[in-house]
Amino acid sequence: MPQENSESTLKEQLKLRLRESDPTYRYYKSIFHLTDNMIALSNGYLIIDANKAFSDFFITIGVDVFVPDFYLSKQFLAIDKYGYVYEGYLNAPWFKTVLSGDKEHYKVGISGSDQVHTFSISVTLLDPSEEIYVITLSDVTDMMSYKCALEEGLRASTNEKEEAQYILSQFNQAIDASNLVARCNLDGIITYANDALCDTLHYTQEELLGKNMLMFFESESAVTCQNTAWGAIQNGEIWKGTFKNKGKEGDIHYFATTIVPIKNHAGTIVEILSIRHEITDMVKAKEEALQTLEAKTQFFNQISHELRTPLNAIVNFTDQALESYDEIVEDEVSRELVKKYLQRSYANAENLLELINSLLDIAKMKSGKTVFDIRSNNAVSLAREAFENCSSLLKNSAINYQFKAVKSVIPIECDGVKFKQIITNLISNALKFTVEGFVEVRLDERGDSCVIEIEDSGIGIPSEKLSFVFEPFAQVRDHGFGTGLGLNIVREYAEAMGISLELRSEEGRGSCFTLSINLGSIK
Repeated sequence: MPQENSESTLKEQLKLRLRESDPTYRYYKSIFHLTDNMIALSNGYLIIDANKAFSDFFITIGVDVFVPDFYLSKQFLAIDKYGYVYEGYLNAPWFKTVLSGDKEHYKVGISGSDQVHTFSISVTLLDPSEEIYVITLSDVTDMMSYKCALEEGLRASTNEKEEAQYILSQFNQAIDASNLVARCNLDGIITYANDALCDTLHYTQEELLGKNMLMFFESESAVTCQNTAWGAIQNGEIWKGTFKNKGKEGDIHYFATTIVPIKNHAGTIVEILSIRHEITDMVKAKEEALQTLEAKTQFFNQISHELRTPLNAIVNFTDQALESYDEIVEDEVSRELVKKYLQRSYANAENLLELINSLLDIAKMKSGKTVFDIRSNNAVSLAREAFENCSSLLKNSAINYQFKAVKSVIPIECDGVKFKQIITNLISNALKFTVEGFVEVRLDERGDSCVIEIEDSGIGIPSEKLSFVFEPFAQVRDHGFGTGLGLNIVREYAEAMGISLELRSEEGRGSCFTLSINLGSIK
């Protein structure tokens, strides 16, 4: 109840002051309820007075702005992007944020019965000595219509010229504060550009005035401007669309643009007004989403190809084995042939299983579902175990397969299972591409790091392919085996555990993968 009385007293005092002493009161009352714009007087929270458009809008969404418990700030949605403000935005009352003018323009979102309404908002102090604000909620078209109405009032009433000019200036400031504004004549020559537009495109006022508006456009956008927008404007229509503009330094901006033809009393177009809102971030986000979708499509197409290859081999070899099955009892050649088909089917089935397991590992990593059990481990014992497990892959006695460690214990913090998988994948990769010479695993302590090197004397990697060997399905050569996913898994696991990964290689002389991980104590 005290709050209600306080609000009522404040409202009556304001009306009395305006009525008795303020020369702008007559104009204020004459236009207050005539405009379609939503205008209210407020202390930032409570509504002191509001025009019909303001109260009618809230009535349509089931809210009465004149009840004691109505707070304007509670109607604003906390939309945290594209210049929206709400109570507590940037840790300040919403109206203080708008008055500060840190952004070029602000908007508010208000939830209706079946949609979210978006308004450009302006806040102006009614009197510098009091914290009473004029709040205007409007879209660009409404605001411009109101501006035209005020200009008509200015021409029609010489007695109230000073008051009208003052009110008109407030709306000009509100438009300039919340939009990028420019005006040009019928030849496209710029006659006005506000500070927000100059700052965004990095021009000064002097560099723009007298120049053609087409200086902002690339060739494609210039054609759209001349053919589409200009045709609508010549017909006296308001044009809305998206323009791609370039700044002074060649920087690209995307603007949601409204172009309004300004007419005189005779209905003749005398000037063209353009109002822009920057949507560059939104357009770039859309482009990035499309690129991501394209990359995913390409990835799945590649997966389909990789899965189809071993599956076709399994089907074909199994079919050939079945065709020769009846002959294997009496014919030794047929038995060997069927055995060969089955061995090839088995090898392709193993390859397919490895591919599927690798894909599952990568999918889990990308979705963030991989759990890492980080704890203290002995890097030497983990690496030695992986080394010994890979000895079964050693098919050539001409390869010198060695393990070297400066200490028996080198403590590190890692997921032991995934650390072993990294070492296993690197050793397996080295053995695949080494015919003779050596494959060597070395562990050392350097400063505060444990350094693991897996080096081979194999075929090496061409310099032009070094940059993408860790990408999925990357194959240095068409060697006919492997999934092309092993090194990708190595990189993903290493990054997740904070392990530095480096590669040096020379075609025909071998490769060396180096892992560096911070030392950690074993308890």
